Formats: sequence, C-alpha cells, structure tokens
Amino acid sequence: MERLIGKKAPWFSMEALAADGEHFTRVSLSDYAGKWLVLFFYPMDFTFVCPTELTAFSDRLEDFQKAGAQLLSVSTDSVYTHLAWQRNGLGKLGYPMAADQTLRVCDSYGVLLEEEGVALRGLFLIDPEQKVRYSVIHDNNIGRNPEEVLRVLAALQTGGLCAAGWEAGEENLHPQVPQQLPVSQKARDAMVRIYTMPTCSYCRSVKEFLRQTGVDYEEFDLSHDKAGQAFMKLRGYTGLPVTVIDGEEIVGYDMPRIKAALGLDGRDEVK
Repeated sequence: MERLIGKKAPWFSMEALAADGEHFTRVSLSDYAGKWLVLFFYPMDFTFVCPTELTAFSDRLEDFQKAGAQLLSVSTDSVYTHLAWQRNGLGKLGYPMAADQTLRVCDSYGVLLEEEGVALRGLFLIDPEQKVRYSVIHDNNIGRNPEEVLRVLAALQTGGLCAAGWEAGEENLHPQVPQQLPVSQKARDAMVRIYTMPTCSYCRSVKEFLRQTGVDYEEFDLSHDKAGQAFMKLRGYTGLPVTVIDGEEIVGYDMPRIKAALGLDGRDEVK
C-alpha cells in the first residue's frame, strides 16, 4: 500500500459503542477535525492481549485529553459484541469502540489480515488538519504502551526536532541556522495576522518561520480570543493556522503561498 504519513487520513464512518458504554452511535473522520486523534486497531473482542491494551489506554484517558487528543478503538466485531464485552468483563472505557464489519477501514489503513478478517495492531496519530503524522503496525501477539504514544504525541505537538528518547518538557534540537532569513521589502511592510491554537504544530511552524524572517505579526489565540473565534466562524474556516497577509487569507500550512505573499519565493528582490 502507499504511504499514509504526511497525507490526509483515509476517510471512515462506522457504527460504534459510545464512550459511555451504553449507547450506539456513529463516528466519522470529520468528527475529529481540529483535534488530535489516536486511532488504534485491535484484532478481536473477548481475547487475551486486547483487554490489556484497551484498559491501559482507558487508564491514561485523562492524560490524552489534557494533550488535546481523543481515542478511538476499532475492530471488526459488531457494536453488539463490544457492548457484551464491556458488560461482561471488560468494563467501561470512556472512549468509543468502532465496528468495522465491512473491513473497509482496516483495509484503507493497511492493517487488514484478509485471511482472518481481523485487524493487525495498527495505531495512527492524526493531527488537527486530519493528516497522518505517526503510524505503527505490528504482530498481534504484542500489546502497545500508551506511555510511548503520549511521548510521540507530545513530540509532534512541539513542532520541532526531537532526539531519540526525547521526553515531554525537554528541549528540541536546534541545528545551526542563520539567526534571520533574508527579508524582502514587501515582507518588511506586510500587515500580518495569524489565527492559531496552542496544540497546533503547524501554527508553531509558521510562527517560527515569520520570526526567522523578521516579520512582525499579530496573533489571535483561538482557544480564548473571541474576535479570532468570530473571524473563523464568519469565514467557515476549520484549517489551521489562518495567516492573513495584506488581506490575503491563507488557510492551513501552505508555506508556498505564505512565502509568495511575503515576497520570499524568489520573485521579489531581497534587500
């Protein structure tokens, strides 16, 4: 299969046992727009390794929520089997259990064991732009560690370079780069606004680029800024960041357009 990392996450829409463990619902990729999603597949209900994983993730649910991430588990069992398992041994998890009975979602994420009709243990971190930023798929005999998933999630959210063994709170790597990139006259004179969220790694990357180029900007933190929230609602924007350069509104991590709007794409003379 073709790579998923860096690309839009494959679409899904599935029946699911809701987070309360009592009701059935439907979950789709669009439900998680603007949020981090930990999407993890497991082979089968009423087995041996799977409950250790599902409950381990449930035990760290609050930590994932603090990190701005939501959990969604998927197997090829039915929602009725999920319900029976929670009522007869597994217990409530606090996050949805989706049912991929058509096998299409497992197949689109490259985790389907066709000969058995079950999923491999595949885990995917999907960012607020709904791009796949991390994936791991391995043998079904081995359970996964939520601690490592939280570590990788925190690393991705820094938007920087993280060394092997990096832990949350540690410094990123800082390669030797020029203190400031060349600036065009157009960039010096530009009026720039940027609408961001604290958990958005793309937002941090764009701000870092603007700082390196010496471009002044006004930031709207959408987690609390009412004017910024009203702007996003009025425009119907969901992608982040939104960078406004001299009235041109650029949605998402579109560095070519940002550079062009600032005259930093080679077309304007740098002075």
